[in-house]
Amino acid sequence: MRFPETAKSGTSLAFSLGLIASIIVVGWYYVILPYQRHPQRPTFTNDLKAAPVPTSPIAEIKVPVMPQPTYKAKPKPNDAKYLGKVNASIGLVFRADPSQSAKNVGGADYNTKVAVMRETPDREWVYVRNESTKEEGWVRIGNITKE
Repeated sequence: MRFPETAKSGTSLAFSLGLIASIIVVGWYYVILPYQRHPQRPTFTNDLKAAPVPTSPIAEIKVPVMPQPTYKAKPKPNDAKYLGKVNASIGLVFRADPSQSAKNVGGADYNTKVAVMRETPDREWVYVRNESTKEEGWVRIGNITKE
């Protein structure tokens, strides 16, 4: 092969690669990128006026606090409905109120005897007293086995 033929093939290869690259770039900027952006929400004349968006959304968020039912009345010491045992293998945590988010007020180990003092109306939570330590609190009813 002589030099002029080699130069022609190299030039045509470079031209072909440049043409392919420019087609890819044009396709990327004019076909792919416009579809990756979300368009603005259209506004209509009968839309309700939205409240202005606060400048700092984190500082302005206020979560309404739902009132929790309170069960503060303590039952009498000898007022147990029935006895039971803790069937949760990891033990139990007694809560101040019948809620998962209530404060921790005590606990009981596996197979500990507890006296069930009362139940919530939906029978999901029971108020128990640990017979060995006399700690009292709310637990879920599924963690107690009736004796």
